[in-house]
Amino acid sequence: RTRSAYSTLAVNSSPSWLALEGGYFREQRLEVELQRISSGAPVLAAMSNGEVEVTQAGGATLVLGYLQGLNTKIIGSTSNVMDSVVFTRPEIQSVEGLRGKVIAVSRLKSLSDVAGRMALQRLGLQPDVDVFFRGVGGQPEMLAALETGAADGAVLGMPLIHEARQRGFYELLDITALRLPFAQGAIGATQRVLDERPELADRYLRAIAQALHRLQTDREFAIQVVGKYSQVDDRELLGATVDYFRPIVQPDLYPERAAVQTVIDLEEHPGARTLRPEDVTDHRFADRLQRSGFLDTLRR
Repeated sequence: RTRSAYSTLAVNSSPSWLALEGGYFREQRLEVELQRISSGAPVLAAMSNGEVEVTQAGGATLVLGYLQGLNTKIIGSTSNVMDSVVFTRPEIQSVEGLRGKVIAVSRLKSLSDVAGRMALQRLGLQPDVDVFFRGVGGQPEMLAALETGAADGAVLGMPLIHEARQRGFYELLDITALRLPFAQGAIGATQRVLDERPELADRYLRAIAQALHRLQTDREFAIQVVGKYSQVDDRELLGATVDYFRPIVQPDLYPERAAVQTVIDLEEHPGARTLRPEDVTDHRFADRLQRSGFLDTLRR
């Protein structure tokens, strides 16, 4: 039996749901018990005491675990880019129009904050000089700040992207299209687990690769599974969520160096200053997946 965890009810967690519901873990001879445990300290505690062996908790959690002495390793990643969209009030329809304006994010240093800053900086606006970021709470609060005029823009993810479109806010910038590197979908385990059960990592990645292939080729099944786990029954919203996520995932599961480096750059732990992506990433399993020809069989 393998105990695995996902960290959120958002669509980013769907690869492990699809692997379970599609029977791919079982096909890879894994009996997986899947549970939801929040990212950060809760899932790291569960990994430390052996309650969780593999997790899809994202790069930030796995880097922090490594720095705290847990020796967590990134073994794969379902996505290596930041994904979100900057919406603005209808009267602002250009990046230049954000000059001097306020953008709502969940909190400073959060993923929405970092994504917004990196994206607008790339497009020529200097954060905290040309454009200002304000932490307002969660995604619903960000949309509310846009509604009330407390903010001129907001960095939103699904399902709020769908809602913002419906409410007529202007879709100014698709941050996903900029391909900003970030190990958003990182999958990991402790070095102890990888040493004791190396075949677990190989089988787990194969099952996730099958799940991603199913996500990209069977929209109806993906909608059904995402609806079940997120407890959403609005078909239009589920369809929009699945359609948003499908182009973001990468079936080869390779954890790219630049994507892990961004995670390290954002980590405030003092040890992050000397940490290299190679320290916290074990590429053996993603390399074996690519060399095995397994991914080619999925495409046939």
